[in-house]
Amino acid sequence: MSYKDITSQSTEVLWGTRMAERNAETRKRLEKEHNVKVGDKVKIITEEVSEEDGERRKRKKIKKSEVVDVYEYFILLRIKTKAGNGFCESFAWKEFEAMRG
Repeated sequence: MSYKDITSQSTEVLWGTRMAERNAETRKRLEKEHNVKVGDKVKIITEEVSEEDGERRKRKKIKKSEVVDVYEYFILLRIKTKAGNGFCESFAWKEFEAMRG
């Protein structure tokens, strides 16, 4: 007996990336609502915690990133690295607004 693999379908529903959400009207609404557009360059402020000699230190870092796409519940950013290629990371809207510089 075989079973249908629903992994890809269920993750699309989970993360809000259904085809119905990918139309231009939804994207425009989200861009206007959150005051950000696909392709915009944004700066995010992150905190790094390090422990040296028994002391905890918090450092704030400003990272340059580019908006790759906007979704109903999160935003996808490409964060620049020193190597030049960067990596993509998604943030919930509340988290992104808190980190936005």
